[in-house]
Amino acid sequence: MRTLLRILFPLGVLISSAAYGQENGNWQNVLEQQLQVLATAAPKDWPPRIDTLTALAEAHPEEWLLQYYAGWSATQLSFKSDKAAADALCERAAPFVKKALSMQPGNTETLTLMGYWLSARINATPSRGVSLGSQSRSYAEKAIAADSSNPRAWLVKALNIYYTPAIFGGGKQRAKPTVDIVAAKFAAFRPDNALAPNWGQQIFDALMASYQ
Repeated sequence: MRTLLRILFPLGVLISSAAYGQENGNWQNVLEQQLQVLATAAPKDWPPRIDTLTALAEAHPEEWLLQYYAGWSATQLSFKSDKAAADALCERAAPFVKKALSMQPGNTETLTLMGYWLSARINATPSRGVSLGSQSRSYAEKAIAADSSNPRAWLVKALNIYYTPAIFGGGKQRAKPTVDIVAAKFAAFRPDNALAPNWGQQIFDALMASYQ
């Protein structure tokens, strides 16, 4: 999974200080400004940005969306890191991913993130695939059941199939029907607002390119 995903998660930030949002109680603006530039920053610029999202989440523990993005950002960077750093980032993401899910247990996006985070843990240590692969697939299925229009839920399902060895029922060709569904879901998807999860298109584009 690492080779395909290595180029897929450029993140950035416009506001470098979480203190601004905390002092003014205006975390929505800080988060929105970050999300507007997440697609353009280099991976080397991620760590302080993850610090910002983490600080916001800790300052506003009642906001599930901040828990979500704190966990998401660390999970994303893990895919672009060496194994030691990837594992540490997964550990850092863990409490936020789990808290977001506990606060929104039926939300398609928190279910998707849990499945995605489990995939990141497998990516960091492939031997975990034996125990965590089925869990990741289960969360993807739950996310689809919660909202079948969510392209990220279908994407996590597709990636799970794609990277499962053919001997265990996965592989590139077996993933293709699900990949086609992902294409349709992304084509139709429109986020509810500027803060709503809206990631995954670049990941899908790279996945689709492997079929060309």
